Amino acid sequence: MHKHIAVAALLLFAALGPAARADTEALNDPYVKAGPYGQCYAKAVPDEQLGEDGVTRLYEVSAEEDELLATYDWFSQQIYLNCHVMRNGAPGVSVVRFGHWPSGHEANENDLALALYFNGEHLASYSTLDIAGTPDNVDASVSHYMVFSNVIGFRYTKSGDSQEFVVETSDGRTLAFDTATGKLR
Repeated sequence: MHKHIAVAALLLFAALGPAARADTEALNDPYVKAGPYGQCYAKAVPDEQLGEDGVTRLYEVSAEEDELLATYDWFSQQIYLNCHVMRNGAPGVSVVRFGHWPSGHEANENDLALALYFNGEHLASYSTLDIAGTPDNVDASVSHYMVFSNVIGFRYTKSGDSQEFVVETSDGRTLAFDTATGKLR
């Protein structure tokens, strides 16, 4: 009888083992993210293996030496850039960063979902609770949760005169953020 229990336990552990390992956060590594057409890029360097401490520098590509446009005192594993965007008649760079993969099973106001920037200026930040609406409106794994299911990215508005950054939430909503103001449309 004990032999059958041991075999069943071993089979259960083998079946659950990969799922538990798949729930482990990826460690932070330095990386470069280019905007469309490679006209600008961000170099993100973490201070630690986990978390958002670090520095991200935004550069514009030129024929000679690349120009530093902005320095941010954060690290993100997920950054989106849009180079040469017009805002109030002036060109600039839109940056959207996502927060780290939050632990737990409920959205809260302390976990960053995403933040929007323009030419180094912070426009707006949204917590996971801002996005989810209620703490339990998340897609939870063994030890972490998500509020986004898909990133659509930058696109022009229907009028064609401005841009927005679009995501899909884990409950199927589509959210669009104004890249000039950071406001949710």
